[in-house]
Amino acid sequence: MGVPNTFRFHIPAGLAIIGLGLLWGAGFPAIDIVVSQLPPLGAAGIRYAVSGCIVLGYARLTTDRLRPETTRELLSISIVGGFMFGGYQAGLYLGTQHITGAVASVVTTMSPVVAALVAVPILGESRGLPDVIGFCLGISGVVVLSQPSVGTTSLSSTALGVGLVFLGTILFAVGSVTIQLFDEGLPMEALQGWAMLVGATLLFCGSFLRGESVPDVQSLSPVAVVSLVYITLVAGAGGYLLYFRLVREVGATETTLVAYLEPVAATVVSVLLLGQTISMTTVVGFVAVAAGFTLVSRSTMRQAIVSLRETDSSAHTDHEVRSD
Repeated sequence: MGVPNTFRFHIPAGLAIIGLGLLWGAGFPAIDIVVSQLPPLGAAGIRYAVSGCIVLGYARLTTDRLRPETTRELLSISIVGGFMFGGYQAGLYLGTQHITGAVASVVTTMSPVVAALVAVPILGESRGLPDVIGFCLGISGVVVLSQPSVGTTSLSSTALGVGLVFLGTILFAVGSVTIQLFDEGLPMEALQGWAMLVGATLLFCGSFLRGESVPDVQSLSPVAVVSLVYITLVAGAGGYLLYFRLVREVGATETTLVAYLEPVAATVVSVLLLGQTISMTTVVGFVAVAAGFTLVSRSTMRQAIVSLRETDSSAHTDHEVRSD
């Protein structure tokens, strides 16, 4: 079944990537609000249970196959669901209880850096000195972020929060690399939809094991309700649907540019809407992580930027031809 015209983008790929960065970046301060009023793993489970159902519905409409048919496809779903949704989101939501969403967004930017390191033993890739320097810069940024601002939270609480988010980021990176060994022909939309439900199941199990209370959505403040709806429907289901379209339009490599935009969007939303202040510690940590990300992903970034320019130029030319 082909993708209906109603689902196709009519905006430049570059603007779509910026939009996705804003959607996902704003989700971090929204998580900050949600975990202050709901059990973290339960809230994450709700998010991905609902998002998974929506994404599977989209997959049913736009792809030629919904169900996995081979053991390798089942493994793919298990890897993405266990590592990239269950493990990563558990670390993110638990960690955000101790640090702000803006800081959490900077820590998660380490994912491509960690993935590059993990790919060495798993995929047999080689890395040079610039990659080592980039990894060290990124780690130094994470260490800086673990230091609390004067007069705020304690060192142990901040370090715990950063550590949990970083652990989740490592799990995400391991999953993103390992999936390359098992990925087959299952459409991406179906794979992600099933994986979200697997992740949601694991998150609910974790919530039960931690003794979390059953999430009571009715007790949420209006701001928390809006935040939960946002991370579930807008940043969750909507963000992934936009992501799928971007991957198909410009490629997975180019879509990695989103990682640069998420911390910026998270910081702007935290400052303008939540009234949070961004400490110099966060700024220094972000610069170090961004520098490490750039060094490790330098080839990918160059390829992504060139490809985006070519894609947007081609789309613009095609639009002019149709207009004529």
